[in-house]
Amino acid sequence: MADDQPIDLQTAAQRLGVHYQTAYRWVRSGRLTASLVDGRYLVDADDLDEFAAERSAPSRPKPPSDARVERQADVVHAALMSGDEPAVRSACTALTGDGLSVIDLVQRVISPSLREIGRAWHDGEIDIWVEHRASAIVERALGDIVPNPRGRRRGTAAVAAVTGDRHGLPTTMATAALRAANWRVHHLGADTPPSAIHAFLAENDVELMVLSNTNPDVAVRTERTADEIRAAGTRVLIGRPGATLHDLVEQASTMNGSPSAD
Repeated sequence: MADDQPIDLQTAAQRLGVHYQTAYRWVRSGRLTASLVDGRYLVDADDLDEFAAERSAPSRPKPPSDARVERQADVVHAALMSGDEPAVRSACTALTGDGLSVIDLVQRVISPSLREIGRAWHDGEIDIWVEHRASAIVERALGDIVPNPRGRRRGTAAVAAVTGDRHGLPTTMATAALRAANWRVHHLGADTPPSAIHAFLAENDVELMVLSNTNPDVAVRTERTADEIRAAGTRVLIGRPGATLHDLVEQASTMNGSPSAD
């Protein structure tokens, strides 16, 4: 504004490009701050500037309600059970497009379904191919929706599981979570020989190595690999039973740079 004098509501409406009654409703609802002086509403110049800036700023979509997320979780589960990949992709894309974070999509929609499918296979209710097909669909669906954030990256990370741990989906989920948190991520996948991980780290500038650990039989190998990576100067996080993707992102962001951190 050219000066700091209060502006009458009619002029404020003109500057905002709206009808006087619209501006009046904003004042009555409290959206636009104004003072009633001698029967006229006056708007402070700074308040008008701030209000105009808020109106012109792009607004984020309101995240979907809990009820909608639960309904879509049922849709995704039914689609994973039947192998309906387009339905899975459509539901996941719609939810993230409407403001659900990738991490919440995984933890509230995808993971519960995969756990139930895994339980059903373990109890002999379904064949193993149903579980394998569902995991493959989720891998591809996450590949479609994982964001490529703009702006300054938090750092560069790599994600892998060592030889003997053949579960690739946890590495995909960790990659998705870190990318959503604005990390640059190299996804090395599952069943990766420790020697290959060391060779990769020797040729690439990586601040953080994330090792998935879903197979108790290779836990010792995973820990040994982590110790070797730390000794070479790279920070390491190891996936733990019960840890969430939110935990992973928080730990990654708060590590102090010491290779011994875990």
